[in-house]
Amino acid sequence: MGTERTSGRRCYLVRNCQELKILTAGQLDGYQRRKDRTVSLRFITQEKSSGEIADIDRLVDTFGILYFRGQETLNRDEVDELDAIELDLYDEPKSQSQRLRNVLYKVWNENPVGDFKDYYRKETERIIQHYKNKLDL
Repeated sequence: MGTERTSGRRCYLVRNCQELKILTAGQLDGYQRRKDRTVSLRFITQEKSSGEIADIDRLVDTFGILYFRGQETLNRDEVDELDAIELDLYDEPKSQSQRLRNVLYKVWNENPVGDFKDYYRKETERIIQHYKNKLDL
């Protein structure tokens, strides 16, 4: 990959995916703002072994926790605290409304009649009305 030192500073990256995790010194090399308001972070580490690269490959596209600190080491308490974070709260990186919109888009896209914006408004109104009717019982 690349060198990790800039001005003599080192940093640590932790990403947790079930039992597999990466804990390595690294340099925050840059970031990019994305149109969906998320941020893409880029890190540079020292050279990695084939096994470490295989671990990184296994973690691609998984959701986890990122902890970055501009210091050279983590103490055991910090590592234990990171390991204790419950990821089930974050299993789905998309909100329920984003997921619903995506599913409705796929349904609409199978037979695109009219504008998706109108279809989305009509379908969400139909869903809302369905549950409002249940309240009138």
